[in-house]
Amino acid sequence: MMRIDAERLVHGACTALALLLSMAIIAIVPAIRSAGTLDTDGWFLLASGREVVESGIPRVNPFTAVEGQGIVLQQWLHDAWLYLCWKAAGYTGVAVSAAIPAALALCAYTGAVCRLARVPRYPWVPLLIGAVGFSLMTSYLSIRPSIWTAALLFVAISICLEWRQSANPRCLLALPIVSLLSVNLQAALWPLPAAVAACFLLPEKGEISTQATAETLRAWWRSRLPLLAAVAGMAAESLVNPYCIDGSLYVLRSLGAAFYGGVILELNPVWVMPAAALFWGSSILVAFVSCCLARRFPPRWLLAFWAASAIAGALVVRCLWITWAVSFLVVAVSVDQGDAIGPRVHRLLIAGRAVMVLVLAFSIVNSGLNSLDSDTRGVETGWRGIDSDMAQIVEALGDNPGRIWSEDATVMNYLEWARVPVTYDMRPEIWSEAISGNGKANDYRAYVDSLEGGYGVLKEDGWTWAIVRDSNVKRFGKACSGAEKAASGRGYVLYRL
Repeated sequence: MMRIDAERLVHGACTALALLLSMAIIAIVPAIRSAGTLDTDGWFLLASGREVVESGIPRVNPFTAVEGQGIVLQQWLHDAWLYLCWKAAGYTGVAVSAAIPAALALCAYTGAVCRLARVPRYPWVPLLIGAVGFSLMTSYLSIRPSIWTAALLFVAISICLEWRQSANPRCLLALPIVSLLSVNLQAALWPLPAAVAACFLLPEKGEISTQATAETLRAWWRSRLPLLAAVAGMAAESLVNPYCIDGSLYVLRSLGAAFYGGVILELNPVWVMPAAALFWGSSILVAFVSCCLARRFPPRWLLAFWAASAIAGALVVRCLWITWAVSFLVVAVSVDQGDAIGPRVHRLLIAGRAVMVLVLAFSIVNSGLNSLDSDTRGVETGWRGIDSDMAQIVEALGDNPGRIWSEDATVMNYLEWARVPVTYDMRPEIWSEAISGNGKANDYRAYVDSLEGGYGVLKEDGWTWAIVRDSNVKRFGKACSGAEKAASGRGYVLYRL
């Protein structure tokens, strides 16, 4: 009798949890619509994609006013894809371009969850876990290349799970291909799929005991050789990019420079941003409590990758999505019932994943189209109108404007798209000394330092132009009384200093 009551209690708790989480998932769609797929990063991505398509992959910075600066266009393949979408369908094509990588990422993630979670009586459980685990990715469902990286990470996990389950080493041949795509789509994060594959090298529970014989150790080692070769192949494939070793080591060359001044918020640790800390702590807590209640803990490969992702997410907000997604893979393991999934349940899982992917793709397309003309978020939306609105500023700057200072550094991205030479933007590949090879031309540091000094230091620092928000025009006029207003557009005013 107690057993029946316990089963009913567990079933009721699962149903209540499913309803609560389903309500949260439903909220994802308006969240995607609110965020939109278009953002100010897109201007630089489009400009670099145009450069790749029209002139080939650059090694000398085509956007800067400083002659001879080097560049590592770490997401060149993604940018070319984005620009071709623009060529095919204008800003509408750009807006909906994120639907394909996002659908691939969700499909790969839910596939990994379904492999880890075996709940034949409740086929909606792995789909629910997959949807919640993917939810934080809504903040990355823009036209940036991070969504490609997420898809390739989840594909790498699925490949390794297939190898573990089938013991067929031929499926590992796909891992170097994953690395090849990753380093050309977003070189900064190509080590991510390689790292998770390397975690599968760890011995699982029962494989090696304290009383293991030499033959047991040799058998374990032989079983890992195909994966070790695949991981080595992933490292080797990272060199197959237009910049070779510079592309492979991009993250090491750029990371220190990108942290300068803490202006790029996504590169701050989670304790600097309360909302990020809440998401980080919640994902860790949910996974830990789930495992403890079920008395079922993740395999060592997942435990190692979970720990690494937790550390990465804590140190850099940009990596928070990794912590969240991997935590829900841990949750998937905790609800494993150990039963085989029958054909009917398998078909239900496939159908459920297909529905989720279609809903996600539709939501992204809808949000992207909504952001084409919307005027609710200033410069970040209403892309169709920005070109005409900023025309006066672009015309006033001319072909060789000199040093331009902008209160909003993202304006530099649009200037790059408008073919106006700049001396800095928010990307290390533009101004990092390790990449550009020119330590004398580093206006980004001067820009960051000027944020603390106020408007009054702009003339002293030798800036030629200043682009100021409309809301700060009066304050700017008091600090720089001799500045001449040259043009205005899209919430900004251009002054000649």
